[in-house]
Amino acid sequence: MGHNTAQRGFTLPEMMATLAVTAIITSLAVPSMKNIVDSNKRTTGTNELVATIHAARSAAITRNLQVTICPSSDAMSCNEGRWQDGIIYFTDNNQDRKVSADDEILGTVNGIADITIRSQDFEQFLAFRPNGQIMVNTIAENSGEILLCDDRGAELSRSLILHVGGKPQIAVNTAPGAYAACLNS
Repeated sequence: MGHNTAQRGFTLPEMMATLAVTAIITSLAVPSMKNIVDSNKRTTGTNELVATIHAARSAAITRNLQVTICPSSDAMSCNEGRWQDGIIYFTDNNQDRKVSADDEILGTVNGIADITIRSQDFEQFLAFRPNGQIMVNTIAENSGEILLCDDRGAELSRSLILHVGGKPQIAVNTAPGAYAACLNS
């Protein structure tokens, strides 16, 4: 009787080649996965901001009052500038664009992670008139743009365009020479 000398299993060179191919494929997949995760975070942040804008506009119309949206890190008062740190919207009875004793906070959004939100038009607030139209700083100013960025830069940013009617429109990329550039985080 002869002995069966056929090997069962892999040799060391075969195993190393298999591991090398696996490592190469994995290294190609990781950057793509990070891009997918970053895109999902930006989309989630955009959707959260759009939902807040819709809710504030709806409240202005149904309550027949001015409703103001502003950045807020404490969910109780307006802060300057950093929209990604948190947002509140409230009835602005005296139209001073600040939360006063007779105003009611209608909703809050906690910080939006990994997103930078910039706007020259709506730097400190966004107000809706009782008819649902936007008011920026004066009655004559009634449209603007909000830029949403992540750490991938301006080429993958999104613009949220708000026209006088108050309904947001999402633009895939900022126009060349846009008012603001995304800063890498």
